[in-house]
Amino acid sequence: MARKPITDMSAWPSLSLEGNLIAPAMIAKIDQRAAPEQAPENYSVRKGLTIREEISTAFRVGQSHFDAFAKIETPTQDATRRFVSGLFKETFGYDDLQAADAPIALIASGRVPFVVVPTSETLDRRSPTLSVDRSRSPAFALQDYLNDKDEALWGIVTNGTHLRLMRDNASLTRPAYIEADLAQIFSNEDIASFAVLWLLIHRSRFGNESAPATDCPLERWRETGSKEGEAARDRLAGLVQIALKVLGSGFLEANPDLATKLNTGDVNLTEWFNELLRLVYRLIFLMVAEDRNLLHPTNAKTDARALYAQGYSLAALRKQCYRAATWDKHHDRFEGVKIVFRALANGQPALALPALGGLFADDRLPHLETARLRNKAFMEALYRLSWLSDKTGMVPVNWRAMETEELGSVYESLLELQPQLGDDGKTLVFASEAAEQQWTCRGLMPLL
Repeated sequence: MARKPITDMSAWPSLSLEGNLIAPAMIAKIDQRAAPEQAPENYSVRKGLTIREEISTAFRVGQSHFDAFAKIETPTQDATRRFVSGLFKETFGYDDLQAADAPIALIASGRVPFVVVPTSETLDRRSPTLSVDRSRSPAFALQDYLNDKDEALWGIVTNGTHLRLMRDNASLTRPAYIEADLAQIFSNEDIASFAVLWLLIHRSRFGNESAPATDCPLERWRETGSKEGEAARDRLAGLVQIALKVLGSGFLEANPDLATKLNTGDVNLTEWFNELLRLVYRLIFLMVAEDRNLLHPTNAKTDARALYAQGYSLAALRKQCYRAATWDKHHDRFEGVKIVFRALANGQPALALPALGGLFADDRLPHLETARLRNKAFMEALYRLSWLSDKTGMVPVNWRAMETEELGSVYESLLELQPQLGDDGKTLVFASEAAEQQWTCRGLMPLL
């Protein structure tokens, strides 16, 4: 039986992840209470209750606090601070929460700082109410505090309707946080998102006052997720190579004329393989851009975004490609992707796609743009680019958190490949594999 895939952040509609604070696969384990340090006693669950029952009770208490807060027409910073204090004490177990000096509004045992601003402010824009430095945003104020204080490694910033879990982070260009939309959680009764939030930010997750700041479940989860992510990225280069072989062989099978020209030399094999590389680069570019919400201009129309997301995005296909039933003999999936390629070459207002040119220029795939490709080959290749296996099941490749250097290492590994046609003239293999096949045929493999 196929193992059920671990979902991405879409399973929790009121939560969003920026950067690689904690890997999505690790968050999925936390949600399933399959991560270390998640026994009822680790969360100080009251006797006679399960964690699920504790979370259910906490949700109703938190919802009551939020409903009362939402009735305030224009909450001041003091009103927001009182709401946050009550919410965290009675919902998330912060019995040690105390008032603190600005820009920190509240702090738990000197190690969990809170920056609190009124709902009229957003977390990323300049704050007129922070008394120490009004040129900073609330999020930057917390980040600066965490970076400066050894005793505080993790913290929370909120305006009452949204909150972010943040960590000490030396990078000023790549923020990292987990954000929760409290208004959506409590208004829509999004208990799934609340459960993950509760498991992540419960007071017990930040460690004891007497322990070093690094001695806490959050930090250990982060490190475990990071190590698993590194191992996954090491395997990713191999999976990208498999995707190239699948695509190359798929094009040869579906386009006999192309296969004949490659075998006779009328089409140069190296140049054709470079087209395959560009095709894979395009797919990777799209996955990174979609996951980081960078593909569309900020002023793109909502209906155009929705049309792209539902009918043309790789994100939709990546969810479908996990099912073998999508690996059929039709040719429509790649044809739909070609529409996106042409849109990014010249611009397409109906899909809110800008004209990028460059990698997507019309002349970059002269043989592949006109070629057919069965869904079996395209969806399998996309599957190889989208999913990794681990001990708990299949996890999505976290293209969103992939750093430039990591993407570069994947690209470099592809440039070392030496393409060859298989003995049947209808498959793509690489030089090392071709040599291996020759040794096997000669009966010499056991001597190696």
